[in-house]
Amino acid sequence: MKVLFVSTLYAPNERGGAERTVRIVAEALVANGHQATVVSLSPDGVAREGEVNGVRTYYVPLANLFWKQSEESRNPIARMAWHAVDAWNPIMASRVRRILEREKPDVVQTGNLQGFSVSLWRTVRQMNIPLVQMLHDYYLGCPKCTMTQGLENCAKQCGSCHVFATPRRMNSNLPAAVISLSRRMLTRLEDTGLFGQVPNKFIIHGASNARINATPRANRAPGSPIVVGYLGRMEKDTKGIEVLLDAAKKLPAHQVSVLLGGKGDEAYMTELRAAYAGSNVQFLGFVRPAEFLERIDVLVVPSVWEEPLGRVIYEAYAQGVPAIVADVGGMPEIVEAGRTGFVFRSRDSEDLARHLRSQIDAGWRGADFSAACVRKSAEFSIDRVFADYMKVWETAIRTQGGARHQALSNDASRVESVST
Repeated sequence: MKVLFVSTLYAPNERGGAERTVRIVAEALVANGHQATVVSLSPDGVAREGEVNGVRTYYVPLANLFWKQSEESRNPIARMAWHAVDAWNPIMASRVRRILEREKPDVVQTGNLQGFSVSLWRTVRQMNIPLVQMLHDYYLGCPKCTMTQGLENCAKQCGSCHVFATPRRMNSNLPAAVISLSRRMLTRLEDTGLFGQVPNKFIIHGASNARINATPRANRAPGSPIVVGYLGRMEKDTKGIEVLLDAAKKLPAHQVSVLLGGKGDEAYMTELRAAYAGSNVQFLGFVRPAEFLERIDVLVVPSVWEEPLGRVIYEAYAQGVPAIVADVGGMPEIVEAGRTGFVFRSRDSEDLARHLRSQIDAGWRGADFSAACVRKSAEFSIDRVFADYMKVWETAIRTQGGARHQALSNDASRVESVST
């Protein structure tokens, strides 16, 4: 099978979990004897072709007013104009079409489409190539990708987003299949009018190539201290870092210490250090995830916005580290309460402190948690996830494939959904 992926960014230009997922799946295709091609944007505006770990790569210049990653420095009118072009960009679709004619893939999987626009969906279907859309964030329903207004999560799509999303909504039934990182994200986007008639919808929670560490963690005697960790971007207002730090302040310093791993805006970091000086908190800055996870007993993901999932959770599982997560977005879907972690009320530092206090008072069950987390991590292994993706592509081929595609899926059983 030959799959062509379209992603805003790709290695070596990765910025986050979406690009990592595309890379992991594309490289798994190659490792299993198939062919993978990735089309992404060229940050410097120069068209390039190449190969990364066996994956054929095309880097395409962006046809828009400015490079997307510089958006924050632009005025509101320029940003609005950029998104207007990005709502339907036939120039980018034409550039990708030439690559499709050359590569002749069996399936196209589009992911983050910022810079390409959903005009590419129509181009792919005009060429009679089966189409799969992978959802990594809320971009198709919100230009900001977050579905937030100020500090609040949007209860429903706002009026301006509804207007900008019109071309996406009108063409959202073109894919044969949609994959979402979480049920919550898929439901929120469906509520905006997207994908109502798409016949095949799948939940694949994520793909990890993290090395699994099966060494059991230590139990703690009742009242013994535990080490709590936060790993990720140090971002104000969205990540809920103050919720974690406030929860830690509610507990005796001799019972809990907090390690913060990650970089962020220096002014915000200075603000945090001043507000929580002298407490049981260490700011470590950039850290290697595996080394950081070895130092902690439990990971806390206190996000206040509806994160689609949270790769850091299942990467922690691979190290035998449980997670305490806020009850927003897709994160609760991959936590087995009492076994691989706990779920607390978002923005509620007292509820988070209550969960931590109860585990400290009862004695930290490190060995039990680590065994359950390692078992859970198998659900996100690349072998398991790659098999799920293969089922999705085979389903897309059966749904939309012409004669040249059908032989690829003749032996595949019908798949209604893939979920973890």
